[in-house]
Amino acid sequence: MITLRDDAFPADGALGDLLASAWPAWRGQSFVKILARSLAHVCAFEGEHLVGYVNVATDGGVHAFILDTCVHPEFQRQGLGVGLVRRAAGLARG
Repeated sequence: MITLRDDAFPADGALGDLLASAWPAWRGQSFVKILARSLAHVCAFEGEHLVGYVNVATDGGVHAFILDTCVHPEFQRQGLGVGLVRRAAGLARG
């Protein structure tokens, strides 16, 4: 069962592995700074395994935008990405 968690802080390696599954050039980079500068972020977990992520960035004012939407290839085409973006948009509105 997939669960969504708002502002979950996955381990840096888990987030790196997930993003590298979609963008191989990201492998080996640190993502801790991304999480620290987020307005909000949503993670999707199957058990404790990170399978999806979306980041809501901000300009520090009134604008927010969604970045880095990623769903592990094994979980794509199931509506998970849409769910992540909808949840992130709701958090940004708040």
